[in-house]
Amino acid sequence: MHSISKSALVFGIGLLALPGCPLLDVQVDAQEVCLSYPNLEVPAVAGGQTMLDQSFVFNDLSAVHDVAKLDANLEFVRAEVTATSGITSFDFIQSAKIVVASADPGTTLPPMTMYDCNGDCAPDGDKLELPAAVGNDAIAYLRSNSIKIDLKFAGDVPSVKWTMDVNVCIKARASYKYSP
Repeated sequence: MHSISKSALVFGIGLLALPGCPLLDVQVDAQEVCLSYPNLEVPAVAGGQTMLDQSFVFNDLSAVHDVAKLDANLEFVRAEVTATSGITSFDFIQSAKIVVASADPGTTLPPMTMYDCNGDCAPDGDKLELPAAVGNDAIAYLRSNSIKIDLKFAGDVPSVKWTMDVNVCIKARASYKYSP
């Protein structure tokens, strides 16, 4: 019985190594990594304002540098915004848009809409979870060493000063093929 198992194993490996077929094909999904921007201050606005545009820059991308160096597919997967002071709810939001761009002034990367909801945003109290559009490739933006994020909210914008924490999350998928 033992010799039959060895023969089957050798035959199976031989089939894997047929011309044009890789001997090894591995795909790995890495754990989600989030860039965090805490305590982003939103200044008080005049009552009745219906648009809010808040921008910030991630200058420290050290958390994702090792992943960005790999031959991997990196995608923006979600953003999470949490009100930390001044307001207790995002119920005022009727639409939201997140645009990602390189903060490098010499870049040719175009701004990319990561998320856009219009009338179908679903805030949960002081949290707003925004899944990214499918296929938003992040690698070129992460390799630019600095990312600018534009948050755009429409609705009955609060007239008080408030702060929020923002997390922009990415996920990597790497693959490796070996053919003899």
